[in-house]
Amino acid sequence: MRMAQNHQRKIALITGANKGIGYEVARQLGAQGITVLLAARNPQLGEAALPRN
Repeated sequence: MRMAQNHQRKIALITGANKGIGYEVARQLGAQGITVLLAARNPQLGEAALPRN
C-alpha cells in the first residue's frame, strides 16, 4: 500500500537552543512560523528559553 504524504510544513531541530547563536536561530525560525524543536543539555535552561506568549 502506498500512502501519499504532504510535507509542506517545515520543522527545525536546534541543538544548544537555550543560549547564544542557537537561541537566536530558534527565535528567528519560530517567528517565521517554522516549528522549532529546542534541544538543550540542561532541562531547566531549555525550559527557560521557551517563548512565553
